[in-house]
Amino acid sequence: MAESVTVLANAKLNLSLDVTGKRPDGYHTVEMVMQSIDVCDQINVAKTDDGITLSCSGEEVPENEQNLAYRAAALFFERSEIDGGAAIKLKKKIPVAAGLGGGSADAAGVLLALNELYGNHFEDEELEELAAELGADVPFCLVGGTQLSEGIGSILSPLPTLQNCAFVVVKAGDKRSTGDMYAKLDSLEELDHPYTQDLVDAICEGDNIDAGRYMSSVFDKLWEFEDIREIMEDNGAAAVLVTGSGPSVFGFFPDEDNAKDAENALSDHYNNVFLCEPADHGCEID
Repeated sequence: MAESVTVLANAKLNLSLDVTGKRPDGYHTVEMVMQSIDVCDQINVAKTDDGITLSCSGEEVPENEQNLAYRAAALFFERSEIDGGAAIKLKKKIPVAAGLGGGSADAAGVLLALNELYGNHFEDEELEELAAELGADVPFCLVGGTQLSEGIGSILSPLPTLQNCAFVVVKAGDKRSTGDMYAKLDSLEELDHPYTQDLVDAICEGDNIDAGRYMSSVFDKLWEFEDIREIMEDNGAAAVLVTGSGPSVFGFFPDEDNAKDAENALSDHYNNVFLCEPADHGCEID
């Protein structure tokens, strides 16, 4: 049995994000179309006799129980009752606090790695249930691809992965508290709800033009990104919207050459710009 495992954990985009209600416990119910992209963190997990250690290269992130990857390891050992430990090393490529699911992807990757290292203790469905305990995006980041996401975000229904297209992502501002962003939504008299079912239909039909037409987020109006929108649309973007609760903005490009032009144009004005493609999975063992 392997003594260490390396997992590649992909970032995510919200191709649409709608808030459909609020539960008595304070959680909002959502309806989203989520998409994995080929921007990933690399996670190496090695067996140890006892305890959990975490180190991270790249952007500054906590290396203790404040990190969701650390909490994922703690939850795995608690629920499996396995007498063991883990040394976790993260190589970050997904921008931190960007709405791209980097922390959720790392947590999902740790769960997958530990399950592999310790003899596949949990079945796939059980592992997804553990993921849901860590956060609403973690089950998606574990499975990935293109998914309709409902409930608080952890009820997933697979969709065909987008083909022959690209995304350009810009981290254009500082992260605001997710709770604060939802509170701002609650204060609005009316939300501009996305046409989620139309987007799902377009994806199922392989119609990228219609898919772009129906991509939107209720968080769009809470961010100012008209300069980015103008550059992306001038370079052929079929849709421009916020992912998650922000601050990252992405453009959807049915023409991959146009996406490269947009990346070049945006790089003249913004530091954190990257070109990416859809991925058909969330986490995978390298």
